[in-house]
Amino acid sequence: MYVKIIDKGECFSTTMEFINGIYANKTEWAKYNFYPKNGMVGEIVKRTPSAYIVKIKEGIYVPMTRKGIKEITYEEYLAGQPNNVCNGMDERQKRINDQVDDFNAQTGYDWQHLPDMRMYFKQDVIQNITKLTCDFKRNIFLPDLEKSAVIYAVDMCLEYRNKSGRNLAPMTIEDISNQVCDVYMELFKGQFLQSSKDKCLQQISDMVMKPNAQEIVNEYYQQVNIRYSWS
Repeated sequence: MYVKIIDKGECFSTTMEFINGIYANKTEWAKYNFYPKNGMVGEIVKRTPSAYIVKIKEGIYVPMTRKGIKEITYEEYLAGQPNNVCNGMDERQKRINDQVDDFNAQTGYDWQHLPDMRMYFKQDVIQNITKLTCDFKRNIFLPDLEKSAVIYAVDMCLEYRNKSGRNLAPMTIEDISNQVCDVYMELFKGQFLQSSKDKCLQQISDMVMKPNAQEIVNEYYQQVNIRYSWS
């Protein structure tokens, strides 16, 4: 069965799956400066209870959920081969991976409490607001801020969940949500208040549990990017 990666966030990068003497995880990928990207194509060579193992090229195997891949024909697989370029992960993904790896190495305790990530979240939030306001040419109102906070926090929860390869503990989701909302309270003092934070925390908790949470996040950013490109 041949497939295309349609949602790179649905990969498991830390599994211990072993295929033909090769691990299907980011440690092995690093040897080739590889990281999964949307549009890459491959062949499913193994199925586990939680993932489909996709062979991208010789020596590179990627565990994906069913939501992250789309079945394609052999002809489409051949045509998509040029997309399988080994040029590493993007800066945002690298930052997330490095932060979590550093935290795990320091604490020896995996996926419970996160360190203070507000500085890193702040960089992303500023970029998001820049696009949302079309380079600050348009006004932004409280409902827009609240929605952007919810979407970004859910996005981060999904990123960390996918990197860990398992569901996040409620306290981890709470840590991420609180830190994201703290960034909004700092950037938008007098507008994004504790009442907004409380509202967003509840919405984040509800949304992150939805089976289509990633689709909601992707659609939101797609609309933001379309509007920004038109500005």
